[in-house]
Amino acid sequence: MVHIDGIPAHAFEELGACTVLQAAQTPQLDDLARHGELGRIGIPNESRLFTGELAFLSLLGYDSQKWFTGPGVFESLNLEVTLDRNDVAYLCDFVTLRAEDGWGDSKKLGVSLVMDDILGGGLDTEEARELIDAINEQFVSENIQFYIGEHDRHLMVWAGGYAKVGCRNPREALGQPIDGYLATGDQSQVLRELMEASRMILSHHLVNQERIDAGLKPANCLWPWGQTKPVDLPLLKERWPLEGVVVSPSGPYRGVGIASGLKAVKVEAVTEDRAEQLQKMAEMAATILEKQDLACLHVPFPILSSDQGQSTQASAYVENLQQIDGKLIGALRQRCMEASDTRLFIVATPSASNPQASAPAPMPYVLYEGQSAGVESSEAVFDEQAAFHRPLRNSAIFFERFFGNA
Repeated sequence: MVHIDGIPAHAFEELGACTVLQAAQTPQLDDLARHGELGRIGIPNESRLFTGELAFLSLLGYDSQKWFTGPGVFESLNLEVTLDRNDVAYLCDFVTLRAEDGWGDSKKLGVSLVMDDILGGGLDTEEARELIDAINEQFVSENIQFYIGEHDRHLMVWAGGYAKVGCRNPREALGQPIDGYLATGDQSQVLRELMEASRMILSHHLVNQERIDAGLKPANCLWPWGQTKPVDLPLLKERWPLEGVVVSPSGPYRGVGIASGLKAVKVEAVTEDRAEQLQKMAEMAATILEKQDLACLHVPFPILSSDQGQSTQASAYVENLQQIDGKLIGALRQRCMEASDTRLFIVATPSASNPQASAPAPMPYVLYEGQSAGVESSEAVFDEQAAFHRPLRNSAIFFERFFGNA
């Protein structure tokens, strides 16, 4: 199972009013579409975006409306942080806010501050550790504790907290004034005060002062979101005699796999050589399938800062997809052709940030049976337009077809 996650679903002017999937040269994906089952997949009657951990949970056959209330609890599983029944786990991201006159250290949270970078300026984990330690030391609370994760993404646990606060994914706010994306509802003031306190601590921290001196963006605010209380998923092996491994750079994504009873392996989110990383993932899949039934590869698209214009983003997205096609999909397809007992399922899901469309376009999947592949269809290609008129497959049921009938 290959989950290509976070592809912009809207058209780019630079690409001739085409989407990334339509513009990229993807001979491997297109050939799979011609020889396999091409369609679109999602969750009927689900109002939330079919992407990330929610999509993966559903792709494993779980009812997302019952089991997915947010990604926070899955990050706690990934970090091996034990939650009590009344604890609320939040993702807590370092982000970069800016104002017209600089980094906005003196500005209150609101319309005067813009979400400049949701990766905290490319913060590394050791820098983040120093900042989290400072937050824990100076933000004194009996009920709230912060746990170190990786790079910009970390965990906040609110003992006895309120899980129904209205929080937004910071990716939705990228490049926008933050006032419309701040926490709302009961107990939201606690989170806003926490964010303000974090800005006071972070703006004066040596790590950020050194980053600014080096011409880098400061990680100048904590952004809590994705909150949820503990969940107890029924294990996949209760339905099928299944052993498998999840490979992902995302902690919450790996946490979904752990919650379902799968093993989880971390890969780095960014490497100097993207092609080398993709080749490594293909090799990991081959190794996994020597002993396991299922290899789930999570391939998230890069998140670009708001000061990188649309032109740069579009070409970067196209290049990234073409590398995925050539270095990863091609190798996996070759294995399927050589192994009689292997099938390949690939799904693309949209980005959580889609400013140019009111609703995401249908995103495609392909199920390829390897040596049992069907007759070639000359018209099929792997993109949104080709999937548009196909029936919507319920992802929570689809897994049974993918594995249960193997």
